[in-house]
Amino acid sequence: MLPSLGAGGMEQLVIGLTADATARGDTVVVAAAPGPWAERARHAGATHAALPETSRANVAGMTAAAACLARWVRRFRPQVVHAHNPRMTLLARLALTATRHNAVLIPTVHGLAPGDYRTASRILRGCAQRVVACAPSVARSLVSAGFPPERVDVILNGAALQPAGPHREAALRGSLGLGPAPVVAGLGRLVAQKDWPTLIGAAGYLPGPSYVVAGEGGLREHLADLAAAAGGQVRFVGLVDDVAALVGLASCVVFTSTWEGLPLTLLEALSLGAPVVATAVDGVTDVVPETAALLVPPGNPRAVATAVERVLNDSALAASLRRDALAAAATWAPAQMLAQYRHAYEAALSAHPR
Repeated sequence: MLPSLGAGGMEQLVIGLTADATARGDTVVVAAAPGPWAERARHAGATHAALPETSRANVAGMTAAAACLARWVRRFRPQVVHAHNPRMTLLARLALTATRHNAVLIPTVHGLAPGDYRTASRILRGCAQRVVACAPSVARSLVSAGFPPERVDVILNGAALQPAGPHREAALRGSLGLGPAPVVAGLGRLVAQKDWPTLIGAAGYLPGPSYVVAGEGGLREHLADLAAAAGGQVRFVGLVDDVAALVGLASCVVFTSTWEGLPLTLLEALSLGAPVVATAVDGVTDVVPETAALLVPPGNPRAVATAVERVLNDSALAASLRRDALAAAATWAPAQMLAQYRHAYEAALSAHPR
C-alpha cells in the first residue's frame, strides 16, 4: 500500500519489492491511487488495486479509501500487508479491522517532515507491532517522538543504476536540446521539500552551465515562473525515463532538499559515480560519507553554487568524488534491501501463524 503510483522513490521501491516477490512465486497486489507508474507495477507482476486519492485533510477521501481497501482485502485475503508511511498504515488497520482479517501489517516509514513525527508515532503505536525505518535518522526521529525503540527495525533503502553508455547519453542530450556546456542536473519531485528555488538561486551565482531539473509535481508551473524571472538558466523538463543517461551526461548532480528520509535518486546517482552536491540533512549525512559528495547547508544558494563550481573546475576533486561514491554504493545494494524485507515478511509470519 502506498498513496499513489506517481513517479518517485517510494513508488520505485514498491515496484522493486513487487518484482522480487512475484519472481519467488508470491501473489502481489499493489493498492494505491492511479498514477503514471501503474503500468510499471503491473509489468512487475502486481495486480493494481486502485484506491481513491487520500490526504490528511480529506476525511471523506480517507473513508472512501478504507472502504475500497476493505473490498480488496475480502477478495484477496492477504497474509502480509506492507504499508508505506503512516497514512497508509492507518488505512490498512481500518480495512483489516472492518473485514476481521488477521493479516500481518508491516509499515515502512520513508521519512517525514520534522513536525509530523509525533502524530506519526501515535498512529503507528496503535496500528502495528513493529515498524521499519528506511534510514537510521528516521528511526531516531520516531523514537524521539515516542515510538518504542525495541519495535523499530532499520532496512536501508536500496538503489543502483547501470551506466547508460554514450549512445543513450547522446540521445538524451539531443532530445533535451543541451549544448556543449557542462550539465548540472537536479533529480526529484517538484515539491516544497526538495527546495528547487535554492538551485535557481545558485544558478544566479554561477552562470554558464546548463541547469536541468528532471521530475514532476504540483509546483512545476510555479518553479518555471521563478526560473524565468531569475533569467531562465534552470529548466524544468518533466519526467526523464532514462535517469541513468541524465546522470551520465551530467558533470554534477545537485540535491537541495530541506529534509530527507533517504532519497533513492541520490543513492542512484552515487551508484553511477556521479559527482554530487547535496544538502547535509537527515538521512543523507547518516549514509553518505563526507568524501563521497560535497555536503552543504540547506537553503543556501551561494553554498550550492560554490560547491558546484568546485566540482566543475577541479577535475581531481570530481574524480575523487566519483571513486568514493562508487565505493559507498555497496552499502545500499538493492539485493541486500530485498533480502532484509523478505526476512522481515517471513519473521512476521512465523510469529503470527494465523
